[in-house]
Amino acid sequence: NAAAKARHGMNEAIARLSTGVRSMYGGDAGGAAYALKVRAEGKSAMMAARNVEDGISFLQAGESALLEIAALNTRLRELAVQKLNAATLAAEDEAAIDAEANAIIAAGNDIDLATMNGTALLTAAIAFTKNLDGGLTTQGAAAGITLAATVANTATSFTAIGKALGSMAAGISALKGFQGTLYALGANYEAAAARVQDTDFARSSANLAKFSILNQSAMAMVPQANQANAAVLAVLQ
Repeated sequence: NAAAKARHGMNEAIARLSTGVRSMYGGDAGGAAYALKVRAEGKSAMMAARNVEDGISFLQAGESALLEIAALNTRLRELAVQKLNAATLAAEDEAAIDAEANAIIAAGNDIDLATMNGTALLTAAIAFTKNLDGGLTTQGAAAGITLAATVANTATSFTAIGKALGSMAAGISALKGFQGTLYALGANYEAAAARVQDTDFARSSANLAKFSILNQSAMAMVPQANQANAAVLAVLQ
């Protein structure tokens, strides 16, 4: 009986040391159930944080596209102002201005249709993960900016570009806030689960040494017990 108990104690210590799980061999079933749930929530939080990172990258790509459109619109406004000085321009000069303006308009309108992994960067706001339960937040800018070569139209385009950039910047800031919270939740949930479920290696190592000695001692006593019984029988004989 003593040898069996020592063997179970030794096997328990070996199981906990080899797996790193304190609840092995029937240790703290309630704690194991709690730790599994909390650890799953922690991993979900870290995955949600990665999803948010994808959202931030998406908005940053859209922001870069808007900045390029803004640069093109700036040049378009310069050309529109230059063309107002028509009295000093020859026909070929105006034709050159128009050619550049048309090329800029075409480029700007093509950029407005840019996509990332098949999703439009500027023509629709989309939903991103914001918490570990699958909640979503809608961010982005439904810009739909069209460039046109007059001073008035470039001013209208700048208004649309500025509004869209503001929406992108606000979305990036919001997602960073969600991401920071999710990273903190993931780390703390994992730490909480570890405190409950992870093996106490110092204690389990000590128990392994203790029960190994007890097991060896119990087995060594078997022949001693046999000898004692033999002595009794010898007396009876």
